[in-house]
Amino acid sequence: MSHLEAAAEAYHSGDYALALSEWRLAAEEGDAVAQYHLGQMHGNGTGVEQDFSRALECFGEAAKQGNVDAEYSLGVLYGIGLGVEQDCAEAAYWYARAAEKGHAAAMCNLAGLYETGQGVTRDYLKAVELYAGAAESGNIAAVFNLGVMCENGTGLEQDYEQAAKFYEMAAQQGLAAAQHNLGVFYASGTGVPKDEEQAKFWFSRAAEQGHEMAKKNLDLLSAPTDSDE
Repeated sequence: MSHLEAAAEAYHSGDYALALSEWRLAAEEGDAVAQYHLGQMHGNGTGVEQDFSRALECFGEAAKQGNVDAEYSLGVLYGIGLGVEQDCAEAAYWYARAAEKGHAAAMCNLAGLYETGQGVTRDYLKAVELYAGAAESGNIAAVFNLGVMCENGTGLEQDYEQAAKFYEMAAQQGLAAAQHNLGVFYASGTGVPKDEEQAKFWFSRAAEQGHEMAKKNLDLLSAPTDSDE
């Protein structure tokens, strides 16, 4: 059994110490997959004290060999500023590397940088293109963000009906932000027929996940009116 196989078996059985040891041995031999998993364990604090700086080193070694998950993970660390000073331009570089290989989450995060102009020149059309690519790969956050751009008319023609469709797609997949926005649309009759019961339904779904604005909107809709008294 190879070190990689032994590490995977140990990890899935919950023996994180052994998994860590086996991945270290494989990583020392230059295995990019092992280097990536080692970074994950340090980043998540699984079987070892959480250490984002060490995670960054491990991801860096794997990314040098073109490991797409490591490239994406480097983007996350640089984008947030974990284990390293926040650097959105560096995050964009690594997201772009992973996005070119079809990594959906990297496409979505890179789109977010283009949408906000962080680390790159703001480009709504590029953001839409990347969100669309990520959405086609099943990334729920990208579907939601397309809805936001449709609603606001940024990078896309303002289209409330299309925005509602995007929100519903993401809401059906359980994304709380989409459930809330869909609730707002039903409550106001934006892009969909006004339907208070549907609004309550979607606000409830989002509220169950801890979405604070959904909780407030649900309370407002559920409050007794003068006609109820």
